[in-house]
Amino acid sequence: MLTIGLTGGIGSGKSTVAQWLNKHGAPVLDADKTVHRLLESDSSTLSKLVREFGSGILGENGKVDRSKLGLLIFSDEDARKRLERIVHPRVIECMKAEQTALRDTGAKLCVWDVPLLLEARFEKFVDEVWVVWVPRKLQILRVLERDKLSLSEVEARIAAQGSLDEKRQLADVVIDNSGSELETERQLEIIWERIFNKLN
Repeated sequence: MLTIGLTGGIGSGKSTVAQWLNKHGAPVLDADKTVHRLLESDSSTLSKLVREFGSGILGENGKVDRSKLGLLIFSDEDARKRLERIVHPRVIECMKAEQTALRDTGAKLCVWDVPLLLEARFEKFVDEVWVVWVPRKLQILRVLERDKLSLSEVEARIAAQGSLDEKRQLADVVIDNSGSELETERQLEIIWERIFNKLN
């Protein structure tokens, strides 16, 4: 099975690329959705987080309030690293289990959609690293428009993920998403043809 690691940064358009791949028949394992599921319903992860950060991260329903947790980790690098030490091993376990289930159905390809693929060293679990890239100024502009955050909040979130220019240097494939949707799709069609030929 060919495993592609898809990454980028906030505002880069990684989710749009993941949707395109999924629409064209590539099963996409979404790390963010896996984290949300763990925060919602994984009792072992929940208890470790409360032990580490206190019950102040919980909402009235007793579940993790992601906005409270986000405020904490985006303003404190040490807190972010402590969170990652708890969550990342479970994310890897879940995604590997999903990948195995796909392989058992005969799937030849899967995509690991992971925002922190390179920062968290997840690239060792994939065969190719694909980076969705945009220039920093455009990245900031897109997030400001989309998420209604302040400039300092946007910059903190971008800083927490590492530079797209640095990720680009480590990529096997770079998808330049700074142009139109059509231009991005043209790049994806060329890449997809190579993958299709490789698998068939």
